[in-house]
Amino acid sequence: MKKRVFVSFDFDNDRRLKDFIIGQSKLPDSPFEIIDHSLKEAAPERDWEAKANTAIKRSDIVIVMVGPKTHIAHGVLKEVQMARNAN
Repeated sequence: MKKRVFVSFDFDNDRRLKDFIIGQSKLPDSPFEIIDHSLKEAAPERDWEAKANTAIKRSDIVIVMVGPKTHIAHGVLKEVQMARNAN
């Protein structure tokens, strides 16, 4: 059974990294699957935090795509905290 993966990334700067890992997950021998909960635009939905938290709790693994500005990406920082809280 494939592991379910949540990917956290800096939407403004690292979408290409996210697209790369999603591409990897589509290979026939990939040991993981990614359910893409990414926002479709930079302005977040009102309930994105609740949706992200639910998706993180349903995942087996959380991957944080790290780029040059990830450390100041507020959404990524919140998602990392959610993952920590979910253990």
